[in-house]
Amino acid sequence: MAGIFRDEGLERKNRPGALVGLAVATLLDRRGVNSGTVRITGSRVAAPAGSGRTDRVRISVTASVVRRTIVDRNVLGAIEGSDPRLKNEWVVIAAHPDHNGAAGDTIFHGADDNASGAVALLAIAEAYAKAAAAGQRPRRSILFASFNSEERGPLMGSWGYTEAPAVPLGRTIAMINMDMIGRMRDRKLSIGGIGTAQEWRELVRQANTAQSMTVAANSGSPAPKGVPIVVSANGRPIMTVDPNGTFELTLTEDGYGPSDHSSFYTKQIPVLFFFTGAHNDYHKPSDTFDKINYTDEARILSLVARIVRDVDGAPKRLSFTTAKSDATPRTGGFRVYLGTIPNYADSNNGLLLDGVRDDSPAAKAGLKPGDRIVKIGTREVKNVYDYTYALGEMKAGQEYAVEVMRGTEKLTLKITPEARK
Repeated sequence: MAGIFRDEGLERKNRPGALVGLAVATLLDRRGVNSGTVRITGSRVAAPAGSGRTDRVRISVTASVVRRTIVDRNVLGAIEGSDPRLKNEWVVIAAHPDHNGAAGDTIFHGADDNASGAVALLAIAEAYAKAAAAGQRPRRSILFASFNSEERGPLMGSWGYTEAPAVPLGRTIAMINMDMIGRMRDRKLSIGGIGTAQEWRELVRQANTAQSMTVAANSGSPAPKGVPIVVSANGRPIMTVDPNGTFELTLTEDGYGPSDHSSFYTKQIPVLFFFTGAHNDYHKPSDTFDKINYTDEARILSLVARIVRDVDGAPKRLSFTTAKSDATPRTGGFRVYLGTIPNYADSNNGLLLDGVRDDSPAAKAGLKPGDRIVKIGTREVKNVYDYTYALGEMKAGQEYAVEVMRGTEKLTLKITPEARK
């Protein structure tokens, strides 16, 4: 899972030296995209004798940066649908295989983030391939997408795909994303994007309920365990429900989030994001295979498969809806909130917006997805770093001019940031 850049998510500590740290962090990347050298020098400035003031330190930082272009590749596989008409509609099932790599002799194993999702994707693809080989194909076509550079970019793999898709986005009816699904605790599962299609909530509810049901295959099968809900004429249970078979779901409306589904939601495609929660091993070398909850991950795959089957079997495609934002201004980080969803690609001609949150200062100012911010106040914005500096200078309740390029037209809008709560 990527630490997605958002104006509401970056942090700049209000203490001496923070700007130095931010500058160095933006220039050098321990994962190898950027490299170079940083020279920091300091000198003490003595306070006037008898002033009662303490001495100050003047710090100078110079950096030499070498930028490298790295070519990463997504890996795609497909099962063509069997219905002459519906096979032109596609469901994307996705996960990202990259993790944080290594730093010296330290390996960031990435068992949960995101080997858990990558293995799940392969398992589902294998099941569909075997069924297809036996002549059992889905009605609609399914694309299995292993998006690279989710961590490095972040989201560069999925963003690159949506900019040059293998399947037309207009025929992509849903995207299912699995990221960190290997550490389930107490049957708790989070599913994001529930508000991106009118049908999602009921589809998920029905699939989760079905998780608890067991049916005897034939009259000679052992009676299924659980609470009987269907009983044969001789009183023998043939269908039971296990209350512990369902997941305790946390459903969130928002289609944006720190993983690859966000790239699809910006293109108005219904998404679901499966996630079993954060933990202390996140982005650490201690994220190892022995901590994976394999039994419950297999049950999550069963749930995902049920949902995909229901989407595939529906007579009509899902109805896309703009989801209610679950994100609210958070404490810490910048003092102001704008509600923009920046694009994550490198740029030197402004900051492209993938989205704008409803009822946010950006929306009220008239900013729209596809706008390219080129100036905020007096600061020129050429890239994401310029944008972060501009945010750090803004004050809540004060109006600022924002210059944007909308196609070939330059517009000047007025934005008033909100204070964080």
